[in-house]
Amino acid sequence: MKTEVISIGTELLMGYVVDTNSSTIAKELLGMGMGIYYRQIVGDNPKRLRDSIELATKRSDIIILSGGLGPTKDDITKEVVAEFVGDEIILDPKQLDKITGYYSDKYDTLPDNMYRQAHTLKNGTTFFNEVGLACGTAYERKREGMDSQYFILLPGPPSEMTHMLKHYLKPYLMEHVQNNGVIESLYMNLYGLGESRVAELLDDLIENQTNPTVAIYAKPRQVTVRLTANAPDSKTALSLNKALAKKVLDLVGPYFIGYGEDQTIEAFVVEQLKERQQTLSVIEGFTGGEVMGSLTKISGVSSVFSGGLIAYTNNSNHKVLDLSIETVNEQKVKELAEKSLEKFNTNSALSVMGNVDYNENQNLASGTLLIAYAEKGKETQMKDYPLTERPLEVLRVIAKNEAFAFMNQCLKQSI
Repeated sequence: MKTEVISIGTELLMGYVVDTNSSTIAKELLGMGMGIYYRQIVGDNPKRLRDSIELATKRSDIIILSGGLGPTKDDITKEVVAEFVGDEIILDPKQLDKITGYYSDKYDTLPDNMYRQAHTLKNGTTFFNEVGLACGTAYERKREGMDSQYFILLPGPPSEMTHMLKHYLKPYLMEHVQNNGVIESLYMNLYGLGESRVAELLDDLIENQTNPTVAIYAKPRQVTVRLTANAPDSKTALSLNKALAKKVLDLVGPYFIGYGEDQTIEAFVVEQLKERQQTLSVIEGFTGGEVMGSLTKISGVSSVFSGGLIAYTNNSNHKVLDLSIETVNEQKVKELAEKSLEKFNTNSALSVMGNVDYNENQNLASGTLLIAYAEKGKETQMKDYPLTERPLEVLRVIAKNEAFAFMNQCLKQSI
């Protein structure tokens, strides 16, 4: 079935707010094997919204509208959809109870506009908003001689939309649309191979795909392979995906960095450290905290990450590490990693420094990245990596990724 997303809000059209909802919806539905065919952005105008809905109904089977469910006069989505499908607006009692409870300390009598957030379609299915005040709605419209058409109304605030999408919309679609089994995806992440090379290595699997299907999409220096199986139940789908995953690993195994839609190279390194019961400290300069910052976003990282230092000046190096670095070179970067083992009492350490020059406008940088990985009782490993001219913030992300990729390589070699 073809799916379309309509994002509603004048602030989206004007560029004051970035439309992240449609990309979140697309990713979540893709994991169910449902692709988004079209996207629209429309302002808070009844006629233009109706025109957008009418266009969507001519080409799509599932129409997801995000935004315009709030209490103000320009929150018009429910009213426009109700008029379009010929249904009646009613109040959802459960959502209304939450609204009145929320405002009980602020108003003796609830203002009329606040009731709008509890509006729903009489013959639809209400999605209770557990993290906000405006409920969502799903409406099924029967079509003679055709499959039903579905109108899904979700709130605009991303946190509310994402919660409702995962906890209400996806189960609704599984029940009403995917009633002939389940469609589930398994995500495999590769680091150090380009998208074209992955496609070349997996060519036979892609050319002969049936069930599961194979899809490839790229991130910076990382490629995700998505396997999607259609099966009577989740257990069978997982079994099908795992069987194909084994064939993929046979072809690209050395570059594999774990399963999961949001897997990163740093998370994969942390998993390995946990398995080995190793602790890590970090000294970084050029990256300005990018390396340590990425570690702190990983759940449970405190069991392996002991701390570190942003060694931006000679003074900080001397005071904390008893080490003076007037110029950055391989020997000094190695010494930083080895000193880190001692000062932070860890059994592994990563140092990331750079010799970087800026262009005349100071908006682009280039140079050489120096990475050292030290482990107690073993020889310290060193790598140089060329940094071609790019914005500083881009180079820092690249440097972070390359540092963890090098550490991953060192860990594999030390098994």
